[in-house]
Amino acid sequence: MKICYRCFKQYDAFLDLCPYCGCEEISEPKQPIYLTPGTIVGGRYIIGDAEDSGGFGIVYRAWDSKLETIVAVKEFFPTRLVTRAAGTKNIIISKKVLNEFTYRKERFLAEARTMAKFSSEKNITHVYEYFEENNTAYFVMELLKGTTLSKYLQQQGEALPQDLAVFIAGEIANALKALHANKIIHRDVAPDNIFLCEGKQITVKLIDFGAAKLTDVEDTVVDIILKPGYTPCEQYDNKKTIGPWTDIYALGATMYVMLTGSKPDESTNRKIKDEVLPPHEVNPEIDESLSNVVMKAMAVDRHMRFKDIDEFLLALNGEKKVLSIEKERRLRSFKRTTGIVIAAAVLGIVSIIVAGTFSNKRAEDVLKPAEISVWFSVAEGASEEDAMKSIIADFEGKFPGVKVNYRAIPEARYEAELSNAAGNGTLPDLFESTLLPDSLLESCMDLNVVMKSEQYKECLFLDQYDKYYSDRKRMPLGMELLVAYVITGGNVQLDYGSDYFSNISDFGTGVNVSFDSRYEGLLRDNFDISGLSGRAEFFNKDNNTSPVLLSSSMIINEVRSLTYDKKYVYCDAPNLKCRFTYEWSICEHDKNEKRAAEMLLSWMLGNVYQRELMVNSGGNSQVPEIPINRECFETKLRYLHNLTPIEKIYKNFVFVR
Repeated sequence: MKICYRCFKQYDAFLDLCPYCGCEEISEPKQPIYLTPGTIVGGRYIIGDAEDSGGFGIVYRAWDSKLETIVAVKEFFPTRLVTRAAGTKNIIISKKVLNEFTYRKERFLAEARTMAKFSSEKNITHVYEYFEENNTAYFVMELLKGTTLSKYLQQQGEALPQDLAVFIAGEIANALKALHANKIIHRDVAPDNIFLCEGKQITVKLIDFGAAKLTDVEDTVVDIILKPGYTPCEQYDNKKTIGPWTDIYALGATMYVMLTGSKPDESTNRKIKDEVLPPHEVNPEIDESLSNVVMKAMAVDRHMRFKDIDEFLLALNGEKKVLSIEKERRLRSFKRTTGIVIAAAVLGIVSIIVAGTFSNKRAEDVLKPAEISVWFSVAEGASEEDAMKSIIADFEGKFPGVKVNYRAIPEARYEAELSNAAGNGTLPDLFESTLLPDSLLESCMDLNVVMKSEQYKECLFLDQYDKYYSDRKRMPLGMELLVAYVITGGNVQLDYGSDYFSNISDFGTGVNVSFDSRYEGLLRDNFDISGLSGRAEFFNKDNNTSPVLLSSSMIINEVRSLTYDKKYVYCDAPNLKCRFTYEWSICEHDKNEKRAAEMLLSWMLGNVYQRELMVNSGGNSQVPEIPINRECFETKLRYLHNLTPIEKIYKNFVFVR
């Protein structure tokens, strides 16, 4: 019997071709310096045919004899520094280059360690293991099937369709977002390091992390990585000015190639004289708005680029308007000039008026004197009242003519108190209206003014506001979604390795799944829950019989208090039905009171209030709602570990009332 060193299946020795993949017999390496097919490394990986090689390494197909699957094994082999005798395993290193070899081997292993941190990221190549052997080093990774973007562009011979270019850029941006969150800069984003995987759907991977650098680690030696057309100016001198903007430039240049079919001029030339035409001037079929995104990403001046990947993604997805570079320069120049004029005017006023009078007068112009009432419910042991005190104090400090009187009412009495106030015509100016019947809101006003505020624009998901609130009488500050709580230790436990599920059956046949009847509507919006057990079977600490509970994110604190080990698993359905919550309404009274209430509610949509209430400087707040303010949403996900997986699925959220 023979072994095919491409598909690793056995076949009869008299055959010349593998009957499974059609490959000719491989018994010798393609080059003498390659490992001989059949060599075992790492105690379990059978080396097969060489897939690729470059100046620093060789990539082999290999068979993982333990997991019985095909993988890729990358061998550190800098051809300028080492060699290998044909048919042997150990590499040969000259003493003259030993120091450089050792340094570069450490960089190779650092690449493996970096990639291994992101094994859950779909847009980054997964690394399973790394080790040293044969006088060199290796790492084992998933075997990618497909082609690099560079080769794909060569095959096409022309620019890519706009939608495809945007899709590829968005996927790579997601990979960079994960890297930047861990303070890692790739430094080598370019078409030859972007891989398009074969399959029913295109999967895009960012590969080759050999140039990656930690921004908060001081390297004694750092290679200058240059790729003409894709490398920004700051990367040439290798100073500490590299950062997320460095990768954003390279991604912008990659988009330019995809959209126009030609590589932009080198950044150092552009710094002297920039003659790169915007993509829409090269190809009039390209949207000017997308062209502006590309040119801003690859601006020569790094201060003109997007400040981070999040801002880039907003622009790429059409959620943030981007001016042309020329218009933005003119606008900045105008603002600087205007700022000088305003500063001079203020100095003139200060010379006449006592310091402080001018700023107070401006605040009074924004909000006239008013006294407003604010009511909200508080759960036992929760921190809403402290948060409200803080925001009211800030608000009154900003608008000294406004007095805010608040009432914190226990949850059990809240609806009754509101009902009495509605019956007497004494509803407060601003009040929490979560789960209150619509009949109590008949005298409430629409919230069009709040919807035009800057704070409203800072929030996620409110593009679905009108679909959810047809009368515009409630404004949510938070949201909730479906969560499966899984017991991983205790009397009954489930070994569930993923952070996601798509159907109840994913938890396995015969597993007793229970549901929380308090959130039955949310569950039925997403699944057929007939036949599931009640929540008591999950919460029975002495004899729990159900390892899985389907419920809302609103009970995270309740589940967190359980003594046995558990994990939170999220549904990755394409259209996950979610709910807005922690709603507020305004009862229209005096004109000045109405304006003050609108301003305060707008503030409550902002990051200061939502961070104080729902994030609490580290995700330890007892308030279960997930904030909808973008910054606070991301902060809560980052600090509260059990919520982190939401970051990958929140764009699938659909809000159903």
